[in-house]
Amino acid sequence: MRRIGIDLGGTKTELILTEENPLEVVAKTRVPTGQENGYNFIVGQIAGLVKEFLKQCPSPPSIGIGIPGTLNHKTGLVRNANTQCLIGKPFGKDLEAAIGLPVMVENDANCFALSEALFGAGQGYGRVMGIIMGTGLGGGLVENGRLWTGSMGIAGEFGHSTINYNGPACWCGNKGCLEVYISGTAAETFYRNLTGTHRKLAEIYEDYLARRSEPAQKTIEDLLFHFGLGMANLITCYDPDLLVIGGGVSKLPVLYDLGVKAVQSHIFNDELTTPIVQNRLGDSSGVYGAALLGGT
Repeated sequence: MRRIGIDLGGTKTELILTEENPLEVVAKTRVPTGQENGYNFIVGQIAGLVKEFLKQCPSPPSIGIGIPGTLNHKTGLVRNANTQCLIGKPFGKDLEAAIGLPVMVENDANCFALSEALFGAGQGYGRVMGIIMGTGLGGGLVENGRLWTGSMGIAGEFGHSTINYNGPACWCGNKGCLEVYISGTAAETFYRNLTGTHRKLAEIYEDYLARRSEPAQKTIEDLLFHFGLGMANLITCYDPDLLVIGGGVSKLPVLYDLGVKAVQSHIFNDELTTPIVQNRLGDSSGVYGAALLGGT
């Protein structure tokens, strides 16, 4: 049986058609999400692209989609999505109606964790925690090859755990969420507050390495400090066998050196034995994971 995986992001949507092994890609496409065009446009665009893939399937494939939000298990409605036109909508049901086939819908960080656990950096580990540090901050937990989402479907959403109630406001309505400290957006905001100038994290990091900018030094040091706090809290709560990092922030090598040392300084143990590693499947981790939602 072939698989269709869909990664719905805030700016782009990626689709792949694969064989049973999701790494054996038959076809793929990437388009702008077009959220400015509204909810119905997104549903229609995805359904149209899936129908094109169906022409290459001798039998109905499994279809999975990762979204930047979570589903209310009782109502099937999307919540907490940064693609805001999805919020409050029965996205899975509407997509199934438009395509005419069952669709599995899951949080994008869970898709990332699943693919890395089964085919990426987490192969051979029992309990894998996947972390996406990008525009926002999300996570997913895979136990012995299966996603663990919890009774409310929010397991792993530690980006919205409060580490400083007097901290900056988060879009979720709370203050001091971990996401406002260790996401790419958080680092760029920290730098802008120091300098009045907006720069991309990659540029800030270049200045940090060259030691030519005090604001860059302070920005990366603040990121590392809160990374240590956040990952130590996560490891203390979940005690995973491996922690794998994805998203744009994961490309900073300092995370796996000074960042790991920062975690060690806060861990509730004599030593840190949990490997903290960069993802292996790159930007396609999420879409591979979506393809796996139909089962392994």
